[in-house]
Amino acid sequence: MSEYDLLADLYDLEYVHGHDVPFWLALAGRENGPVVEWGAGTGRIAVPLAAAGHDVTAVEVSGAMVERGGKKAGAVEWVVGDMRTAKLDRRYGLAVCAFNSFLCLLSVDDALAFLRNAREHLEPGGLLGIEVSAFSPEELAEEPGGPSLRHDLTRDLPGGGRLDRFSLSRYDAATQLMQMRLFYEVSGAPGEQKSSRAHDLEIRLTNRDELLLMLRLAGFYVEAVCGGFDAEPFTAGSDHLVVLARR
Repeated sequence: MSEYDLLADLYDLEYVHGHDVPFWLALAGRENGPVVEWGAGTGRIAVPLAAAGHDVTAVEVSGAMVERGGKKAGAVEWVVGDMRTAKLDRRYGLAVCAFNSFLCLLSVDDALAFLRNAREHLEPGGLLGIEVSAFSPEELAEEPGGPSLRHDLTRDLPGGGRLDRFSLSRYDAATQLMQMRLFYEVSGAPGEQKSSRAHDLEIRLTNRDELLLMLRLAGFYVEAVCGGFDAEPFTAGSDHLVVLARR
């Protein structure tokens, strides 16, 4: 069972934003051929791409996520698979690896395995888009006395309930690994008992130069480096790192 299966029922409640979707829709409209999303979750990006008329394959390691995504849109071809090794028996004009899916690869070897696999699934001249969060040194520095509990988000639920997420995180600069413990509190309608759960996750952060080097080692030509979804330049103050690279 994928560790992400345990979060499948909360995924669509946590991640309600769509500010990045127009960016991927524009790329899909510009590039030729079908689209594959690697690490698709429950289809936050894949579903609107398919709704816009694109031929979309969504690859996700969590079977529970895929089950939920399949209920949203039958037009998406869903595949339960590991992005490092999945074989789809077709090639694509555009590949998308967004919303920190790339950071779930916990070593350089894992990252290169994915990039090489993604390249093999692209048509000659096909485009790969990767988007990850960009962290400043200040954000990664540990406070004196250890990490503190943060309140990350609140979401209003249908029927009058509420979801709150809190987190503790610790970053190891030597390995570039960030360990996180996520705490969820879900309250139902007034008078209903509140439920709580905790979940541990680990991601590996990457910076611009490391990502560009890995792409080149995997046989890509880097076409653009952006700091967000308006194609603005990447700077030290950017919250996102978006890289477009061609086979």
